[in-house]
Amino acid sequence: MAQTIWIHKLAEAKKAEADGMGYICEHLFQGLTQSGKLTKAKGWNSVPNASAKDGSTYPALFCDSCVKHYNNGNVRMAKEPVLV
Repeated sequence: MAQTIWIHKLAEAKKAEADGMGYICEHLFQGLTQSGKLTKAKGWNSVPNASAKDGSTYPALFCDSCVKHYNNGNVRMAKEPVLV
């Protein structure tokens, strides 16, 4: 069974910090909320077409753990507000 990867939407202003990706995984989100900024470090993996079960695709950044467990269709949107 595939592991669900929760992604969070970034505000337009934050996209530049995220290599143009509009979403980040839960683990990068936690780091962002703690430090207030995205820090490009080891474990920064661009997935330009991360897909959900319904066929939607999202340009996302995943940490090493999430990219290792990623399979097509196992991404879900978190119910958090857009990050400013």
